[in-house]
This record gives sequence, C-alpha cells and structure tokens, in this order.
Amino acid sequence: MHILISVAAAALFAEFVGYWVHILLHSHRVEFLSRNHMIHHLVVYSPDRPMRLSEHYLGSTDDRASVAGIGLEWVLPLGAAALLALAVLRLLGVAAVDQAVFLAVALAWGWWMFSYMHDRMHIKHPWLESSPRVKSWFLNARRLHDVHHLSITDDGTMAYNYGICFFLFDRLFGTLREQHARFNQGGFAAARRRYAYVFPR
Repeated sequence: MHILISVAAAALFAEFVGYWVHILLHSHRVEFLSRNHMIHHLVVYSPDRPMRLSEHYLGSTDDRASVAGIGLEWVLPLGAAALLALAVLRLLGVAAVDQAVFLAVALAWGWWMFSYMHDRMHIKHPWLESSPRVKSWFLNARRLHDVHHLSITDDGTMAYNYGICFFLFDRLFGTLREQHARFNQGGFAAARRRYAYVFPR
C-alpha cells in the first residue's frame, strides 16, 4: 500500500511542480529561463504559424545546453524541486525504498508528460491519434495545449493552460481556458516586444 501511495504522491508532485515551473518560464522573472522557453513559443512554434509543422518535433535546444533534449530552463528548477522533496521526505523519516520510488516515478512522470507527450502534441500524425484507447483524451489535451500557445493577452503573455496533459491545477488555480479567442494581433506584437531577446539580432 505504501508503494501505491508513493507512486500517486510522485505523479501529483510532478504535475504540481511542472505546472508552477511552466508559469515561472512564462513570467519573465528569470530572463535566462524565460528566454529559453519563449524560443519554443515565439520562434519555433510561434502563434502565427501552425502548431504542427512536421512529423518530427522541432526542438528549441539545438544550440543550447540540454539534458536528453530537455532545456536547462526545465532541468534546473525541476532538479531543485526534486532535491527539496527528497530532503523533506528524509526529514519526515520516509523509508529509503519509498523515497526511491517517489523520485523514480516523479522523474518518469515528468519526462513522460512534460517532454514526450508535449512533443507529440506538436507533430503531425502521432501514434496517439490512431489509438482507440487514448485518442479522445489526447486530442482534447492537445486542443487545450494549442489554447496555451494561441491565447495571448493584451500585455503579451500566454496565461492559460500550463498543464500539458492534465489540467487539474489549471482548474484549481483559475488558469484553465477551454477555447482560445480570435487571434490577438496586438497581444502577439506585445509578446514580441516583451521577449525581444529571444529573436536573433
């Protein structure tokens, strides 16, 4: 039973941390982190271009430091959160095996949802589209992720749908949007000004 609790807690932890790290990446508070993430949003998969350009994911880390194709903007804050969680578990006296299960599941869940599944949302004809078991769920999650990319506020932020496949924390914290509004040209121009540092000079 304690293993199942560790697995469930780790998945929930990964979703919670992923949600808040994603908000941080959009916040412009740490320019290095925002810059790397906004390359994905405003250069590679810009809102004025199709969200699915190819049958291959177009990464935004080609000329930057990354771990297994995951940019440091994700790796650094997620790594810090994982270390903090392990320190708390140790202080609470959680058994070493449960700590190991927690860490393994949290890392695997985070990679699966915020890397693998995310990348499938930006390619043409992923296998999930033709899987009868997950097709409906995947298409809905992908639609909500498209809303994240395409709904730009007047001040140039993308303020909705920070979850990737599950939007529990978007629902809880009021950042869920089901449909994107008409493309906001003024908001897009504001985003290009706000994140001007992502564009080659």
